Amino acid sequence: MVNTVRVMIFYDGNFFKQGNVYFNYKEEKGWFSLPQLHNLIERYVALKAKTSTDITKVVAAHYYDGRTTTKAAVGDQLEKERKFEMALIDAGIIPHYLPVKETPKGKGEDIQYSIAQKGVDVQLAIDVLDYAHADRYDIAVLITGDADFIPLVRRVTSLSKNAVIAYFSIDSWEDNRGIKHSGTYASKALLDAASWCLNFNDLIKDRDWKTEINSLFFKPSKN
Repeated sequence: MVNTVRVMIFYDGNFFKQGNVYFNYKEEKGWFSLPQLHNLIERYVALKAKTSTDITKVVAAHYYDGRTTTKAAVGDQLEKERKFEMALIDAGIIPHYLPVKETPKGKGEDIQYSIAQKGVDVQLAIDVLDYAHADRYDIAVLITGDADFIPLVRRVTSLSKNAVIAYFSIDSWEDNRGIKHSGTYASKALLDAASWCLNFNDLIKDRDWKTEINSLFFKPSKN
Protein backbone atom coordinates (compact mmCIF):
# COMPACT_ATOMS: atom_id res chain seq x y z
CA MET A 1 0.00 0.00 0.00
CA VAL A 2 1.38 3.40 -1.02
CA ASN A 3 1.43 5.97 1.78
CA THR A 4 -0.08 9.39 1.21
CA VAL A 5 2.31 12.35 1.14
CA ARG A 6 0.55 14.55 3.68
CA VAL A 7 0.58 18.27 3.01
CA MET A 8 -0.58 20.80 5.59
CA ILE A 9 -1.04 24.46 4.67
CA PHE A 10 -0.62 27.36 7.08
CA TYR A 11 -1.83 30.81 6.01
CA ASP A 12 -0.33 34.00 7.40
CA GLY A 13 -3.66 35.77 6.92
CA ASN A 14 -2.42 39.35 6.68
CA PHE A 15 0.21 38.34 4.12
CA PHE A 16 -2.24 36.32 2.03
CA LYS A 17 -4.79 39.16 2.01
CA GLN A 18 -2.23 41.50 0.47
CA GLY A 19 -1.64 39.13 -2.44
CA ASN A 20 -5.35 38.43 -2.81
CA VAL A 21 -6.15 42.14 -3.04
CA TYR A 22 -3.31 42.71 -5.53
CA PHE A 23 -4.46 40.07 -7.99
CA ASN A 24 -8.06 41.22 -7.77
CA TYR A 25 -7.58 44.99 -8.08
CA LYS A 26 -4.22 45.38 -9.85
CA GLU A 27 -4.01 42.35 -12.13
CA GLU A 28 -7.84 42.19 -12.39
CA LYS A 29 -7.77 38.40 -12.33
CA GLY A 30 -10.27 38.07 -9.49
CA TRP A 31 -10.02 36.53 -6.04
CA PHE A 32 -8.17 33.32 -5.25
CA SER A 33 -10.33 30.22 -5.34
CA LEU A 34 -9.13 28.46 -2.20
CA PRO A 35 -10.00 24.89 -3.33
CA GLN A 36 -8.19 25.48 -6.63
CA LEU A 37 -5.24 26.98 -4.76
CA HIS A 38 -4.95 23.78 -2.75
CA ASN A 39 -5.08 21.72 -5.94
CA LEU A 40 -2.26 23.82 -7.37
CA ILE A 41 -0.19 23.40 -4.22
CA GLU A 42 -0.67 19.63 -4.34
CA ARG A 43 0.68 19.52 -7.88
CA TYR A 44 3.59 21.82 -7.04
CA VAL A 45 4.58 19.79 -3.99
CA ALA A 46 4.34 16.53 -5.95
CA LEU A 47 6.61 18.01 -8.61
CA LYS A 48 9.22 19.12 -6.08
CA ALA A 49 9.01 15.99 -3.91
CA LYS A 50 8.96 13.78 -7.02
CA THR A 51 5.82 12.00 -5.91
CA SER A 52 2.60 11.20 -7.70
CA THR A 53 -0.23 13.74 -7.56
CA ASP A 54 -2.50 10.79 -6.76
CA ILE A 55 -0.91 10.38 -3.34
CA THR A 56 0.14 13.98 -2.60
CA LYS A 57 -2.79 15.45 -0.71
CA VAL A 58 -3.63 18.46 1.44
CA VAL A 59 -4.78 16.83 4.67
CA ALA A 60 -5.51 20.07 6.56
CA ALA A 61 -5.22 23.84 6.23
CA HIS A 62 -5.18 26.57 8.87
CA TYR A 63 -5.66 30.33 8.52
CA TYR A 64 -4.33 32.83 11.10
CA ASP A 65 -5.26 36.48 11.42
CA GLY A 66 -6.25 39.24 13.83
CA ARG A 67 -9.81 40.36 14.45
CA THR A 68 -11.09 43.79 15.45
CA THR A 69 -14.01 44.42 17.75
CA THR A 70 -17.22 45.77 16.24
CA LYS A 71 -16.50 49.26 17.58
CA ALA A 72 -13.26 49.47 15.58
CA ALA A 73 -14.69 48.02 12.35
CA VAL A 74 -14.84 50.41 9.40
CA GLY A 75 -17.50 50.56 6.67
CA ASP A 76 -18.58 47.14 5.46
CA GLN A 77 -15.58 45.41 7.05
CA LEU A 78 -17.68 43.05 9.16
CA GLU A 79 -19.70 41.88 6.16
CA LYS A 80 -16.54 41.27 4.12
CA GLU A 81 -14.93 39.39 6.97
CA ARG A 82 -17.94 37.13 7.36
CA LYS A 83 -18.02 36.34 3.62
CA PHE A 84 -14.33 35.47 3.64
CA GLU A 85 -14.72 33.38 6.77
CA MET A 86 -17.46 31.38 5.03
CA ALA A 87 -15.12 30.89 2.05
CA LEU A 88 -12.50 29.48 4.42
CA ILE A 89 -15.00 27.11 5.99
CA ASP A 90 -16.35 25.99 2.61
CA ALA A 91 -12.76 25.18 1.54
CA GLY A 92 -12.15 23.13 4.67
CA ILE A 93 -9.71 25.68 6.11
CA ILE A 94 -9.74 26.11 9.89
CA PRO A 95 -9.69 29.81 10.86
CA HIS A 96 -7.76 30.98 13.92
CA TYR A 97 -8.46 34.57 14.98
CA LEU A 98 -6.78 36.51 17.74
CA PRO A 99 -7.88 39.92 19.04
CA VAL A 100 -5.88 42.88 17.76
CA LYS A 101 -4.58 45.78 19.82
CA GLU A 102 -6.89 48.76 19.23
CA THR A 103 -5.55 52.22 20.09
CA PRO A 104 -8.22 54.95 19.93
CA LYS A 105 -7.42 58.28 18.31
CA GLY A 106 -9.67 61.32 18.37
CA LYS A 107 -12.84 61.94 20.36
CA GLY A 108 -16.58 61.49 20.02
CA GLU A 109 -17.86 60.75 16.52
CA ASP A 110 -14.39 61.42 15.07
CA ILE A 111 -12.74 58.60 17.00
CA GLN A 112 -10.66 56.17 14.94
CA TYR A 113 -8.55 53.19 15.91
CA SER A 114 -4.97 52.26 15.16
CA ILE A 115 -4.82 48.48 14.71
CA ALA A 116 -1.87 46.20 15.52
CA GLN A 117 -1.80 42.40 15.47
CA LYS A 118 -0.72 40.52 18.59
CA GLY A 119 0.38 36.91 18.84
CA VAL A 120 -0.78 35.72 15.41
CA ASP A 121 2.69 34.65 14.25
CA VAL A 122 3.35 32.93 17.57
CA GLN A 123 0.12 30.92 17.35
CA LEU A 124 0.91 29.86 13.79
CA ALA A 125 4.42 28.77 14.76
CA ILE A 126 3.20 26.79 17.78
CA ASP A 127 0.69 24.90 15.66
CA VAL A 128 3.22 24.14 12.92
CA LEU A 129 5.60 22.66 15.49
CA ASP A 130 2.90 20.80 17.40
CA TYR A 131 1.65 19.12 14.22
CA ALA A 132 5.23 18.30 13.21
CA HIS A 133 5.99 16.62 16.55
CA ALA A 134 2.67 14.76 16.34
CA ASP A 135 3.66 13.56 12.83
CA ARG A 136 0.49 15.02 11.29
CA TYR A 137 2.17 16.03 8.02
CA ASP A 138 5.14 15.31 5.81
CA ILE A 139 5.33 18.72 4.14
CA ALA A 140 4.31 22.05 5.63
CA VAL A 141 3.38 24.85 3.23
CA LEU A 142 3.63 28.30 4.83
CA ILE A 143 1.99 31.11 2.88
CA THR A 144 4.09 33.94 4.26
CA GLY A 145 7.17 36.02 3.71
CA ASP A 146 7.97 36.98 7.29
CA ALA A 147 11.60 36.58 8.38
CA ASP A 148 10.36 35.84 11.90
CA PHE A 149 9.54 32.34 10.67
CA ILE A 150 13.15 31.47 9.80
CA PRO A 151 13.78 29.58 13.09
CA LEU A 152 10.47 27.76 12.64
CA VAL A 153 11.34 26.58 9.14
CA ARG A 154 14.75 25.40 10.29
CA ARG A 155 13.20 23.47 13.17
CA VAL A 156 10.63 21.84 10.90
CA THR A 157 13.28 20.64 8.48
CA SER A 158 15.41 19.39 11.39
CA LEU A 159 12.48 17.11 12.25
CA SER A 160 12.80 15.40 8.85
CA LYS A 161 9.87 17.33 7.43
CA ASN A 162 9.92 19.54 4.35
CA ALA A 163 8.89 23.17 4.47
CA VAL A 164 7.61 25.11 1.46
CA ILE A 165 7.38 28.90 1.48
CA ALA A 166 4.61 30.11 -0.85
CA TYR A 167 4.85 33.85 -1.32
CA PHE A 168 4.18 36.99 -3.34
CA SER A 169 6.70 39.41 -4.82
CA ILE A 170 4.83 42.70 -5.30
CA ASP A 171 6.17 46.25 -5.52
CA SER A 172 4.20 49.10 -3.97
CA TRP A 173 1.15 49.94 -6.06
CA GLU A 174 -2.07 51.96 -6.25
CA ASP A 175 -5.40 50.35 -7.08
CA ASN A 176 -8.22 51.69 -9.23
CA ARG A 177 -9.91 53.02 -6.11
CA GLY A 178 -6.98 55.32 -5.42
CA ILE A 179 -5.82 53.29 -2.42
CA LYS A 180 -2.05 52.93 -2.07
CA HIS A 181 -0.56 49.58 -1.06
CA SER A 182 2.93 48.84 0.21
CA GLY A 183 5.05 46.12 -1.35
CA THR A 184 4.63 42.46 -0.39
CA TYR A 185 7.78 40.35 -0.35
CA ALA A 186 9.43 37.35 1.23
CA SER A 187 12.62 37.44 3.25
CA LYS A 188 15.53 36.01 1.26
CA ALA A 189 16.84 34.27 4.38
CA LEU A 190 13.42 32.66 4.86
CA LEU A 191 13.45 31.38 1.28
CA ASP A 192 16.99 30.05 1.75
CA ALA A 193 15.89 28.12 4.85
CA ALA A 194 12.98 26.42 3.07
CA SER A 195 13.05 23.08 1.29
CA TRP A 196 11.32 24.64 -1.73
CA CYS A 197 9.77 27.99 -2.61
CA LEU A 198 6.68 28.86 -4.62
CA ASN A 199 6.52 32.38 -6.06
CA PHE A 200 2.89 32.97 -7.04
CA ASN A 201 3.77 35.90 -9.31
CA ASP A 202 6.17 33.76 -11.34
CA LEU A 203 3.98 30.67 -11.42
CA ILE A 204 0.98 32.59 -12.74
CA LYS A 205 3.05 33.59 -15.79
CA ASP A 206 4.34 30.06 -16.39
CA ARG A 207 2.72 28.47 -19.45
CA ASP A 208 3.26 24.99 -18.02
CA TRP A 209 0.71 25.90 -15.33
CA LYS A 210 -1.83 27.50 -17.65
CA THR A 211 -4.58 24.98 -16.91
CA GLU A 212 -4.31 25.42 -13.15
CA ILE A 213 -4.01 29.23 -13.40
CA ASN A 214 -7.13 29.50 -15.57
CA SER A 215 -9.19 28.10 -12.70
CA LEU A 216 -7.24 29.68 -9.85
CA PHE A 217 -9.20 32.94 -9.72
CA PHE A 218 -12.89 33.81 -9.72
CA LYS A 219 -14.96 36.97 -9.99
CA PRO A 220 -18.10 37.06 -7.84
CA SER A 221 -21.41 37.46 -9.62
CA LYS A 222 -22.75 41.03 -9.59
CA ASN A 223 -26.30 39.73 -9.06
